[in-house]
Amino acid sequence: MAVVTKNALAHGRRGVVLTTTGIALALGIWVTATAVGLSALLRTSGEALFVLKLVGAAYLAYLGVRTLLDSRRRPADLLASAPEPAPAHAIFRQGFLSAISNPKLGVFFVTFLPQFVMPGQPVLPRLLLLGVIFAVIGFTWLNVYGIFVTRMRDVITAPRVSQWMERVTGVVLLGFGARLAAERF
Repeated sequence: MAVVTKNALAHGRRGVVLTTTGIALALGIWVTATAVGLSALLRTSGEALFVLKLVGAAYLAYLGVRTLLDSRRRPADLLASAPEPAPAHAIFRQGFLSAISNPKLGVFFVTFLPQFVMPGQPVLPRLLLLGVIFAVIGFTWLNVYGIFVTRMRDVITAPRVSQWMERVTGVVLLGFGARLAAERF
Protein backbone atom coordinates (compact mmCIF):
# COMPACT_ATOMS: atom_id res chain seq x y z
CA MET A 1 0.00 0.00 0.00
CA ALA A 2 2.92 2.34 0.66
CA VAL A 3 4.15 1.97 -2.93
CA VAL A 4 0.61 2.49 -4.27
CA THR A 5 0.22 5.60 -2.10
CA LYS A 6 3.58 7.00 -3.20
CA ASN A 7 2.84 6.46 -6.88
CA ALA A 8 -0.75 7.68 -6.58
CA LEU A 9 0.51 10.97 -5.20
CA ALA A 10 3.39 11.27 -7.62
CA HIS A 11 1.71 10.06 -10.81
CA GLY A 12 -2.07 10.16 -10.26
CA ARG A 13 -4.39 7.51 -11.63
CA ARG A 14 -1.80 6.42 -14.18
CA GLY A 15 0.60 5.64 -11.34
CA VAL A 16 -2.08 3.69 -9.48
CA VAL A 17 -2.98 1.52 -12.45
CA LEU A 18 0.64 0.85 -13.44
CA THR A 19 1.71 0.06 -9.87
CA THR A 20 -1.23 -2.24 -9.15
CA THR A 21 -0.77 -3.97 -12.50
CA GLY A 22 2.84 -4.69 -11.56
CA ILE A 23 1.69 -6.02 -8.19
CA ALA A 24 -1.00 -8.15 -9.86
CA LEU A 25 1.57 -9.67 -12.25
CA ALA A 26 3.83 -10.52 -9.31
CA LEU A 27 0.86 -12.08 -7.49
CA GLY A 28 0.14 -14.13 -10.60
CA ILE A 29 3.72 -15.38 -10.60
CA TRP A 30 3.55 -16.26 -6.89
CA VAL A 31 0.24 -18.08 -7.45
CA THR A 32 1.67 -20.02 -10.37
CA ALA A 33 4.80 -20.82 -8.37
CA THR A 34 2.62 -22.07 -5.53
CA ALA A 35 0.53 -24.17 -7.84
CA VAL A 36 3.55 -25.89 -9.35
CA GLY A 37 5.37 -26.26 -6.06
CA LEU A 38 8.09 -23.62 -6.28
CA SER A 39 6.84 -21.84 -3.17
CA ALA A 40 6.99 -25.09 -1.22
CA LEU A 41 10.58 -25.49 -2.38
CA LEU A 42 11.37 -21.93 -1.25
CA ARG A 43 9.74 -22.62 2.10
CA THR A 44 11.92 -25.67 2.69
CA SER A 45 15.06 -24.09 1.23
CA GLY A 46 16.27 -21.71 3.90
CA GLU A 47 19.02 -20.26 1.71
CA ALA A 48 16.75 -19.38 -1.22
CA LEU A 49 14.17 -17.86 1.09
CA PHE A 50 16.87 -15.91 2.92
CA VAL A 51 18.26 -14.47 -0.32
CA LEU A 52 14.80 -13.53 -1.58
CA LYS A 53 13.99 -11.97 1.78
CA LEU A 54 17.16 -9.87 1.70
CA VAL A 55 16.47 -8.72 -1.85
CA GLY A 56 12.96 -7.64 -0.81
CA ALA A 57 14.26 -5.91 2.32
CA ALA A 58 16.95 -4.09 0.33
CA TYR A 59 14.42 -2.90 -2.25
CA LEU A 60 12.05 -1.59 0.44
CA ALA A 61 14.98 0.14 2.15
CA TYR A 62 16.02 1.68 -1.17
CA LEU A 63 12.49 3.03 -1.73
CA GLY A 64 12.42 4.33 1.85
CA VAL A 65 15.77 6.13 1.57
CA ARG A 66 14.81 7.66 -1.78
CA THR A 67 11.51 8.88 -0.34
CA LEU A 68 13.24 10.35 2.73
CA LEU A 69 15.82 12.12 0.56
CA ASP A 70 13.05 13.52 -1.65
CA SER A 71 11.25 14.82 1.44
CA ARG A 72 14.21 17.06 2.31
CA ARG A 73 13.18 19.53 -0.37
CA ARG A 74 11.63 22.67 0.98
CA PRO A 75 7.81 22.68 0.80
CA ALA A 76 7.83 25.58 -1.67
CA ASP A 77 9.95 23.47 -4.02
CA LEU A 78 7.32 20.74 -4.01
CA LEU A 79 4.84 23.04 -5.70
CA ALA A 80 7.23 25.06 -7.83
CA SER A 81 8.00 22.32 -10.29
CA ALA A 82 6.02 19.23 -11.05
CA PRO A 83 8.21 16.19 -11.52
CA GLU A 84 8.63 14.83 -15.02
CA PRO A 85 6.21 12.01 -15.65
CA ALA A 86 8.04 8.77 -14.93
CA PRO A 87 8.17 6.21 -17.71
CA ALA A 88 5.36 3.68 -17.46
CA HIS A 89 7.81 0.78 -17.18
CA ALA A 90 9.49 2.38 -14.14
CA ILE A 91 6.20 2.78 -12.26
CA PHE A 92 5.10 -0.74 -13.23
CA ARG A 93 8.49 -2.12 -12.16
CA GLN A 94 8.16 -0.56 -8.69
CA GLY A 95 4.87 -2.36 -8.07
CA PHE A 96 6.17 -5.60 -9.55
CA LEU A 97 9.46 -5.63 -7.61
CA SER A 98 7.80 -4.72 -4.32
CA ALA A 99 5.50 -7.77 -4.60
CA ILE A 100 7.75 -10.32 -6.33
CA SER A 101 10.57 -9.77 -3.84
CA ASN A 102 8.28 -10.36 -0.86
CA PRO A 103 8.71 -14.01 0.17
CA LYS A 104 5.79 -13.70 2.58
CA LEU A 105 3.49 -13.90 -0.44
CA GLY A 106 4.92 -17.30 -1.35
CA VAL A 107 4.63 -18.53 2.21
CA PHE A 108 1.09 -17.14 2.42
CA PHE A 109 -0.02 -18.87 -0.76
CA VAL A 110 1.60 -22.19 0.09
CA THR A 111 -0.02 -22.26 3.55
CA PHE A 112 -3.37 -20.59 2.81
CA LEU A 113 -4.55 -21.82 -0.59
CA PRO A 114 -4.15 -25.62 -0.20
CA GLN A 115 -6.68 -25.75 2.63
CA PHE A 116 -9.39 -24.87 0.10
CA VAL A 117 -8.64 -27.83 -2.16
CA MET A 118 -11.07 -30.62 -1.37
CA PRO A 119 -9.94 -34.25 -1.51
CA GLY A 120 -10.35 -35.58 -5.01
CA GLN A 121 -10.23 -32.16 -6.68
CA PRO A 122 -7.50 -31.54 -9.25
CA VAL A 123 -4.93 -29.51 -7.30
CA LEU A 124 -3.31 -27.41 -10.03
CA PRO A 125 -6.50 -25.92 -11.56
CA ARG A 126 -8.03 -25.31 -8.12
CA LEU A 127 -4.92 -23.52 -6.78
CA LEU A 128 -4.68 -21.42 -9.95
CA LEU A 129 -8.35 -20.44 -9.70
CA LEU A 130 -8.08 -19.51 -6.02
CA GLY A 131 -4.89 -17.57 -6.65
CA VAL A 132 -6.40 -15.65 -9.55
CA ILE A 133 -9.40 -14.77 -7.39
CA PHE A 134 -7.03 -13.50 -4.69
CA ALA A 135 -5.03 -11.48 -7.24
CA VAL A 136 -8.19 -9.93 -8.73
CA ILE A 137 -9.48 -8.97 -5.28
CA GLY A 138 -6.08 -7.49 -4.37
CA PHE A 139 -5.84 -5.64 -7.68
CA THR A 140 -9.36 -4.23 -7.26
CA TRP A 141 -8.79 -3.18 -3.64
CA LEU A 142 -5.47 -1.48 -4.39
CA ASN A 143 -7.00 0.39 -7.33
CA VAL A 144 -9.94 1.60 -5.24
CA TYR A 145 -7.53 2.67 -2.49
CA GLY A 146 -5.18 4.34 -4.98
CA ILE A 147 -8.00 6.25 -6.68
CA PHE A 148 -9.15 7.43 -3.25
CA VAL A 149 -5.63 8.71 -2.58
CA THR A 150 -5.62 10.56 -5.91
CA ARG A 151 -8.94 12.21 -5.01
CA MET A 152 -7.44 13.36 -1.70
CA ARG A 153 -4.36 14.55 -3.57
CA ASP A 154 -5.03 18.29 -3.16
CA VAL A 155 -5.16 17.94 0.61
CA ILE A 156 -2.34 15.44 0.79
CA THR A 157 -0.05 17.41 -1.54
CA ALA A 158 -0.28 20.64 0.40
CA PRO A 159 3.40 21.54 0.86
CA ARG A 160 3.81 20.78 4.57
CA VAL A 161 1.46 17.78 4.55
CA SER A 162 3.25 16.32 1.52
CA GLN A 163 6.66 16.75 3.08
CA TRP A 164 5.60 14.99 6.27
CA MET A 165 3.78 12.23 4.38
CA GLU A 166 6.92 11.56 2.35
CA ARG A 167 8.91 11.35 5.56
CA VAL A 168 6.42 9.00 7.19
CA THR A 169 6.22 6.86 4.04
CA GLY A 170 10.02 6.69 3.89
CA VAL A 171 10.27 5.62 7.52
CA VAL A 172 7.49 3.04 7.04
CA LEU A 173 9.23 1.58 3.98
CA LEU A 174 12.53 1.43 5.89
CA GLY A 175 10.73 -0.22 8.80
CA PHE A 176 9.13 -2.82 6.54
CA GLY A 177 12.51 -3.50 4.98
CA ALA A 178 14.17 -3.87 8.38
CA ARG A 179 11.36 -6.09 9.65
CA LEU A 180 11.54 -8.28 6.57
CA ALA A 181 15.32 -8.60 6.92
CA ALA A 182 15.13 -9.43 10.63
CA GLU A 183 12.14 -11.77 10.52
CA ARG A 184 12.61 -15.51 10.88
CA PHE A 185 10.49 -17.84 8.78
